[in-house]
Amino acid sequence: MLLTLMLSLQSYTGVTESNAQEEKATDVKLEKGDSESGNKHPRTLIPITCVYVDGTVQLTILENLGEIEFFVTNQTTGEQWSTVNNWVLQTSTANGVYLVEIVTENGDTYWGTYTL
Repeated sequence: MLLTLMLSLQSYTGVTESNAQEEKATDVKLEKGDSESGNKHPRTLIPITCVYVDGTVQLTILENLGEIEFFVTNQTTGEQWSTVNNWVLQTSTANGVYLVEIVTENGDTYWGTYTL
C-alpha cells in the first residue's frame, strides 16, 4: 500500500467545559510524489492516514516504512515544524494553508494541504 495518501485531517466541533470554542474540521487528500510536480498515483495503496485536531497533526502508519521525516509548513506565513520518527507533530491553530510532507526511508514522499 504505497501509492497515494488520503490524509484525513479531522477535527470536530465540540464544547469543552473550560471554554466554548468551536474547533475546525478539515479533510485533506495527500498524493504520493514530489509536491512541486504533483505526480499522482492510485489512492488505494497508501499506508498512512493523518488526523489534525486543535494544532496537532498525528499520523497512523499502517505498515513498516522505516525512518520517516514529517514536515508541516504554514504556506501563508512560512512557519515550519518537523520531526524524525515521531508520528505526532504539534503545529499551530492559526489560519492559513498548511503543506504536509512525509518522506520515508526509501525516498517515497507523500504530501497534501489543508486550510484553517
